Amino acid sequence: MTNFPKYPSILNLPKIPEIFAVKEVVCTEKLYGSSFRLLFPCGITSTKEIRYGSHETEYGVDETFSLNKAVLWFQNRIELLNKMIEVIKSYGFSDVTVFGEVYGPGIKAKGIKYSNGQEMLFRTFGIMVEENFLTYNLFIEVADKMGLPRVHDVWRGEPTQENFDALLEQPSTEGLLNGIENTAEGIVIQTNPLFRNVFGEWLIAKYKCKKFSEKIQAPEIKDKKGIGPSDIFASTFVTHGRLSNVLGHLTDRGIILTNTMKDMPIILKEMLFDLHKECQEEWDELKIDEKTISSSISRVLGPLYRESLVI
Repeated sequence: MTNFPKYPSILNLPKIPEIFAVKEVVCTEKLYGSSFRLLFPCGITSTKEIRYGSHETEYGVDETFSLNKAVLWFQNRIELLNKMIEVIKSYGFSDVTVFGEVYGPGIKAKGIKYSNGQEMLFRTFGIMVEENFLTYNLFIEVADKMGLPRVHDVWRGEPTQENFDALLEQPSTEGLLNGIENTAEGIVIQTNPLFRNVFGEWLIAKYKCKKFSEKIQAPEIKDKKGIGPSDIFASTFVTHGRLSNVLGHLTDRGIILTNTMKDMPIILKEMLFDLHKECQEEWDELKIDEKTISSSISRVLGPLYRESLVI
């Protein structure tokens, strides 16, 4: 069976310092939704051969697949799917994976509102041929020929911290186009052309506004008695933004929560996984056993989750 690539995990900007070494980057609005992908195998002759997937799971293969609404959205648009096949064949591409974000009612319960409509929407942010991404300009050309709406560009230019900072706390372009005024979650930054680092990781980073940040300045603790490094670590990295990501990951995998504090063991496990993935260097510097750190994380996570249930 043809390999079905997953979109690479995107780390926070400080974890991808190589981005600052290139001449140009492209910044797009980071939409608050769920990642979705479609695979068009080489030699495709029918829309029935298209495979669909969330970030982690595949439709018709994994029992926990949760984005049936997105599959139906495409299957109700046969003309669009046929046009996508036509364009793919016109370029002589082999296996093609189209990546995008689905958002709207029923995708993520809490987050940024982009429209007043009740329909799920899709915005593409990348196209891969076999294991390689199209260059950004070619991606735009192909997506536009397909008739696929794209995630909006917000800036192109030299990668500096000042330039990136200026793009935060700005109105959502997607929202404004639909008559909704809100603050964008943040930006996704990729090198142009898209490079890999020495570890083979694509140079793509996320940079979020304060509300959705996955790291905050740990609050000053007046009474430091009994407060250790693991507590400071938890207060710094266990944030509303990271909790939002964790809940999104669980939803993408089809894990059903009760929306009560009974969910805490599942959410804690996913939070620990996320912190190991994105904050391993800071975690290792503590030189503290995992049980102690887990206890500190749980103490911070519990009130955050309880607060999210009443928002």
